[in-house]
Amino acid sequence: MVEISKQKLTTDEALIGLALERRLESAGVFPDKERAIVLLKSKSLRVYLGIDPTGPDIHLGHTIPLLFLKQLWELGHTPVIVIGDFTARIGDPTGKDAARKPLSLEQIKENSKNYLSQIYRILPEGSFEVCHNGDWLDKLSFKEVVQLASHVTVQQMIQRDMFQERIKNEHPIGLHEFLYPLMQGYDSVAMNIDGEVGGNDQIFNMLVGRDLEKKLLNKEKLVFATKLLINSASGKKMSKSEGELIALSDSPQEMRRKVLAADDSMTKTTFELCTEKSLEWIEENQNKSPREWKEELSDELVKMYHGEDAVTESRQPKPSAASNQIIVDWMVETLSISKTEAKKLMDQGAVRVNEEAKKDWNYEVKPNDKIQVGKGELFTVV
Repeated sequence: MVEISKQKLTTDEALIGLALERRLESAGVFPDKERAIVLLKSKSLRVYLGIDPTGPDIHLGHTIPLLFLKQLWELGHTPVIVIGDFTARIGDPTGKDAARKPLSLEQIKENSKNYLSQIYRILPEGSFEVCHNGDWLDKLSFKEVVQLASHVTVQQMIQRDMFQERIKNEHPIGLHEFLYPLMQGYDSVAMNIDGEVGGNDQIFNMLVGRDLEKKLLNKEKLVFATKLLINSASGKKMSKSEGELIALSDSPQEMRRKVLAADDSMTKTTFELCTEKSLEWIEENQNKSPREWKEELSDELVKMYHGEDAVTESRQPKPSAASNQIIVDWMVETLSISKTEAKKLMDQGAVRVNEEAKKDWNYEVKPNDKIQVGKGELFTVV
């Protein structure tokens, strides 16, 4: 077990209230906010976040509950990070028409290896416990799984919105998809945990764990549901499956590019959920021009995950050699794509030189040209 460094436990209700409200849905505390504050004030609690390693990177969506855990740690509580090395092999049911494809053990190991180093950028090393749910789920016998399943009804499972949508559209639901909430719920029992935090799309799964812990351990588990980072234009959450993620491993230039390319209406929400700027500061600065406001956000995120010195670096386009090439040859060499693909991108108007679309295949690349393909990195030719 990792030795956890403790902050001084405070009983300041205002601080606890801030931790609860900053990144949570207004109705995202179970059983309720008042009960949560009583428990948070009374003793040091272990509160966990489960992350399935379905991709190689921690992204801004992950940072919302992670920053909430950091606030709890600063109040004297113990964060627990559960790497879902077992549940990632099954896959959480999605709102799409079909089940999520499970990952292989090799993919899971590859995706997991960088998670902790990225999490350390938010929660200091030694400030949290680390668990893997394969340590207990791999050991369950079929008899024990059946006994566990007896505590949850089909009626409960079928109430989940995504299942209702699939039934309405006559799309199949795999029996194994009912088992995912059961497995996530058992994580709480196996750890004898005090609380769980997760995105508000995980409320169903987290409440299954709350019910199981009550039935099997006679213990009340707190559930904290954080807001999601929603793209205002598409109405979809920013996630691995939806693309255009801002990952903690992105280079400073790439992080800035993605922030500047995001919908203007997301800037304030991202400041509130994904940074530690005070709400007062955000309110005072939100009337800046959209471009200046997003530049401020870029600076803050780059500073958080790459350090103060990287802010200047993030403003510099990535250099690329020219050698008097025509632009198609430059794209082939720089982007490792075929000439056919390069020409197709140009025909579609996806290639911009000095902020203007360029469709001439034979355009000669010049020093100091700034070239961007689609929403990719911006290159400065040298």
